[in-house]
Amino acid sequence: MMSLSEDDTELALMLPHRGDLPLVDFLPLAFLSGYQETMISSPTDLGASEGQSTIFYTTESGDNGTLCHFLRFEGQEMVLEPTSPSLGEEAVLRKPLFFQLARPNILGFFADWKHSAQGLHYFALPTRVLSRKARAQRRVKIDGNILIRSKSGRTVYGKLHDFSPSGASLFLENDFLQPSEMVLVEFEIQECGICETVATVARHERITHPLYPYLYGIHFELTEAQKRKAEHLYLCQKGEQIQKIVRSSRDRYSGTLE
Repeated sequence: MMSLSEDDTELALMLPHRGDLPLVDFLPLAFLSGYQETMISSPTDLGASEGQSTIFYTTESGDNGTLCHFLRFEGQEMVLEPTSPSLGEEAVLRKPLFFQLARPNILGFFADWKHSAQGLHYFALPTRVLSRKARAQRRVKIDGNILIRSKSGRTVYGKLHDFSPSGASLFLENDFLQPSEMVLVEFEIQECGICETVATVARHERITHPLYPYLYGIHFELTEAQKRKAEHLYLCQKGEQIQKIVRSSRDRYSGTLE
């Protein structure tokens, strides 16, 4: 079993929680703050280097991702080594969604699976790659409700998805908010505390979620006291998230289930 590096845990924390989202909706969730698109024609265009942390997600609903290290290119094929050995027969991976940490950027792309052998996975070179600057403060997953009050006085509840001390992403049932709109938000992080602050809507997307088809990214407008509180909540939740990543890696190797 390969040991987890700092980049491995950081990449896992950078990414939003997938839940049951289809891959085509999960990709934009990771790039709500904007991105650059690059067309790839040769391995050097990807800029990958040995040991880079990579997570891929299969089309299977609820797949929480497989953490790997990039090893090398063999011709036009990308070779990845999982951090934990596979238990049982290798599954057909088809065309997973990849996220790769290429500091100072994070990359997102789809790539066709070619084959797996001797614990390694082989994928075709991607043709289209999205990239953005990696956040200084990684988003952490949160399951819970968020209360939103608009200037017009309307109040709605949404599903909080993840957050950092600077912002959050959330799902709503209706197309309620517009970019640049300012709202009051309140949410609770279990066993950590409550956050209440003014926020600006940064971006929204229409997705195929059956219950909450509108995805929003918001930026917090914090006072100094609120900033300290948000950082406390973030560190509290991040500590829990890191422990889950470590436990998940150990359980995959041992064959036990949480």
